[in-house]
Amino acid sequence: MATEKKPTNLMNVFICLILTFLVAIIGFSMYLTITTTSNLSSEISNLRGEVKETAKAQLTPQQFQSAVAESLEALAEKKQQENLEAKLAQYPLASEDVPEGKSIYGNINARFTMVEFSDLECPFCKRFHDTPKKIVEASKGMVNWQWKHLPLDFHNPAAKRQSIAAECVREQKGNKAFWVFLDDVFNKSRGNGQGVEDLASLVAGVGANVTEAQKCISNGSYNDKIAEDIKQATNNGINGTPATFIVDNSTGRTQLLGGAQPPQAIMAVIKRMIAEQEEQDATEASE
Repeated sequence: MATEKKPTNLMNVFICLILTFLVAIIGFSMYLTITTTSNLSSEISNLRGEVKETAKAQLTPQQFQSAVAESLEALAEKKQQENLEAKLAQYPLASEDVPEGKSIYGNINARFTMVEFSDLECPFCKRFHDTPKKIVEASKGMVNWQWKHLPLDFHNPAAKRQSIAAECVREQKGNKAFWVFLDDVFNKSRGNGQGVEDLASLVAGVGANVTEAQKCISNGSYNDKIAEDIKQATNNGINGTPATFIVDNSTGRTQLLGGAQPPQAIMAVIKRMIAEQEEQDATEASE
């Protein structure tokens, strides 16, 4: 009897294994189907979201033109700012800590000051303009440069208007912007009273508010300051530009140099002033 039951038991085990295998296959197939369906649903949902975002990004022709205009304006502003920073970097010694109402390049406590009376329409002033700057930058703090306005009658009204504009720029943007503005005027002016074609663009070019500057110019806010500079020049017998006083701030001695003098002429005056003071000091010490 035991021998007859053994095949039956083996058959039962075999059938169970087959059934278990079939159940596993069916279950796995169902899992794959569910997983695939879930993934597909997720992909469809993502695609729908992308389509919606793309639809949102579609612009009308007017919106597109506006977006392009905004981008170009932003690019222009960025370029203008880069240009301004480059120009301001050309005047590293222009401190904002200067006495009120004065325009000084270099160490404000320098022993020597070059006080230049100048006209923004004067071609000789334009030629001379870089000379004081080079002297200041090579002097290691011993020399500074002060600007005084002397718009000549035969260069007006352009010369005076540009002088007033320079003061209005200084009021808004400070000492360094003042010097940069002078450079821009000299570079853009047609000279001899013809003026610059677009003064407003030069004002904007140093970061100043054009509307405020135009009000400042129209109101004549700095007419008195310009007139005072002219009076000071007249009282010292100056009637042409450029004219530069070399001032020894330690002794009060001064010497006037007329015309577009070379650096060597200015440095010769400074050296002589130093030598004369040393000689005087030695004489006083020996007495």
